[in-house]
Amino acid sequence: MHMDLRKLPKVELHVHLDGSMRLKTIKELAAALPQETAFPKRFNFKKAVTPPQRCTLPEYLKAFDVTIAVLQTAAALERAAYELCQDVAKENVLYLEVRFAPLLHLEADLSPREVVQAVLRGLKRGREAFDLHTGLILSAMRDRSLEHSMEVAQLAAQFSTKGVVAFDLAGPERQHPPQIHREAVSMAQESGVRLAIHAGEGCCPEQIRAVIEMGAERIGHGVYLHKDPATEELVAEKGIPLEVCPTSNLQISGIMETYADHPLKRYFDLGIPITINTDNRLMSNIDLTHEYQVVVDAFGFDAQQIRQISLNGIEAAFAPESVKVELRAKLDAFFAQLG
Repeated sequence: MHMDLRKLPKVELHVHLDGSMRLKTIKELAAALPQETAFPKRFNFKKAVTPPQRCTLPEYLKAFDVTIAVLQTAAALERAAYELCQDVAKENVLYLEVRFAPLLHLEADLSPREVVQAVLRGLKRGREAFDLHTGLILSAMRDRSLEHSMEVAQLAAQFSTKGVVAFDLAGPERQHPPQIHREAVSMAQESGVRLAIHAGEGCCPEQIRAVIEMGAERIGHGVYLHKDPATEELVAEKGIPLEVCPTSNLQISGIMETYADHPLKRYFDLGIPITINTDNRLMSNIDLTHEYQVVVDAFGFDAQQIRQISLNGIEAAFAPESVKVELRAKLDAFFAQLG
């Protein structure tokens, strides 16, 4: 397939703010930390934010201890959001939904509202500077209390007309079923907030069924979906989009040795709307162009199939129809030029 994937108009629906920082920025922000929270001298930041090539989800999440530690001020949060916009714009990402857990950023006395406002400012600056559309997804942590997730749901409702587009549950799956947070999910729904929830990333296919029953409109990862044929059939029947993150999934899932082992081709052939995303650009040392390329290399997707995957991302986006019309037109123009 002769296509410049870097120039392909792209949509990114699953990328974590604290997992997609620049290493240089992390070091600069760490150098400015007060002494009581400073990292040790000669701390190896690159090693600390690079999980093993094969690891469990809890092992992978340890890398976030570093990035969360430096994202405790409004200026740092705004900078990280702006720089992510700048980075994605370089590879022709036209629409970006960023997610993060706001209640993990309160160590320097910011209020939850101030945390969300800082990230929204960074995204606004990024939109204006790099001509892209953005949305913010607020994540509650599965391993925290219901009170925690209720507060995040309330935040999502409060900012639903100011740039927040969805509510999410993230974090360790095993021993932390989503049903614990059912009341928070319902609160978000009743406030008109959309739902894009992590499930079936590193285990637990039954959790995919659980979040669907709770109202999830998109599934974060869904790697283990094929382990539950009845739920797989339901996802195909309902056309529920999967936010696939090839490299991250290869690192974490425990059921793949190569990209070609990823079940995304199976899902695609079943008619399930798969979308391609990065998850954590820093931890996986990738960008979205890389993720499209590894999928093409592993499965031999042709131009029409890549167009369909790209279109899946547009249709699954929590964006106004006017934005989707614009994105479809740019995608059509790209493929028309290819002939």
